[in-house]
Amino acid sequence: MTTNRPQSIVVRAPRRGFTLVELLVVITIIAIVMGLILVGIGRLQAMSRATACLANQRQLVLANMAYAGDNDGRLVSPRTDSRPPQPGMRNTDNSWVNTAVAGGLAGGVESVKSLAAGALWSYIGQNPQAYVSPMDPTGRVRSYSMSAFVGVGDSDYARRANDAYGFPDPESPETPEPYRNSRFSTATLARIPQPSRTMASIAEEDSAGYNFAGWIIAVAPPMSAARQWMDAPALWNPGRVNLAYLDGSVEAPGIIYDQLARLMQPNLAKPPVHNVVEPGEQPAFRFMAGIILPGIVRPEIQ
Repeated sequence: MTTNRPQSIVVRAPRRGFTLVELLVVITIIAIVMGLILVGIGRLQAMSRATACLANQRQLVLANMAYAGDNDGRLVSPRTDSRPPQPGMRNTDNSWVNTAVAGGLAGGVESVKSLAAGALWSYIGQNPQAYVSPMDPTGRVRSYSMSAFVGVGDSDYARRANDAYGFPDPESPETPEPYRNSRFSTATLARIPQPSRTMASIAEEDSAGYNFAGWIIAVAPPMSAARQWMDAPALWNPGRVNLAYLDGSVEAPGIIYDQLARLMQPNLAKPPVHNVVEPGEQPAFRFMAGIILPGIVRPEIQ
């Protein structure tokens, strides 16, 4: 016996694809997400480069401490050559790098030979990468300068350097406080009262093919004329200055505001300029003056 079973009828809805508007919305969302990811990656990479820059400076300062330990506490000279800074003065034989060595400068541009001829080369493990900031876009072999106020003594650089900075005669009764006895000798670590707050090194982009001599600002009286960034820091870390202190600690203080950055580097295609006078209350200059030689140099910034 045959039973006729009813056939089930399946009604399928017609397939519907994405509309053009929906596709555009999806593509837009994907583009936004990718943009956020790329921005995040860029920021992480910038932070990584800044951290590596500070780590290099820490390594250089620790190498300086190791050098001092082997040389009766004497620190390396912040000079970048072995020639006398002034006629009649003895040679500086402990420059941390030495551009005066044969091949130290090639076509006015510093070479690795200048690093190898410096007093810190063996203490840094003969590693040229320690001298170069990963933030440095210039392709130079050295991105850092030592503070011109540290590692100098009465017998060589500091005596004339004090004159160059404009410090008055400390013996004169006309010299106002706090500039009496303001001439300094920092040839040894023992002569620096606050190493944890004394700047040792800084990232610098000079107009030459290398960073010439030590890094200085004018902190001597009269302050109305001497409020100058005689040297400028590198402006690779936007708004910040990458520096190290004499105890090996590092910092990237956010002190470079837009107006000051424009004064220091009016043309972004060129290195920062020298002898910039910061306007107004000079917060950046005040900060830097405070870490040059705290406890020894006490500029009256009005």
